[in-house]
Amino acid sequence: MATKSLREYLEEYAEGHRQLGTRVTHMVGIPMIVASLPVLPFNPLLGGGMFAAGWALQFVGHYYFEKNQPLLFGDLTNTLVGVLWAAKEWADLFGIELPLPASATASASS
Repeated sequence: MATKSLREYLEEYAEGHRQLGTRVTHMVGIPMIVASLPVLPFNPLLGGGMFAAGWALQFVGHYYFEKNQPLLFGDLTNTLVGVLWAAKEWADLFGIELPLPASATASASS
């Protein structure tokens, strides 16, 4: 069960993902993980590869660039928050406003 507001989760997530390398690995890796889910039943090799590669990018981002632990280790809600964060990052990149709680730290591109 969520223990914080969505705004608090997004702010905490942004705080733990400040390095450009981490942001890039997450902006690619998270969509790969999400896209792998509907692919898995039809092409397990491709879906499994996408899933594994997406997670590998997450760990590279944290251990190589950010030098911290993934937030999902402390609270699994951050798995879903990460999907929202990545969507917001991509939307910001293309100048699209998503209806998410406003946050001063949710995105460096805001």
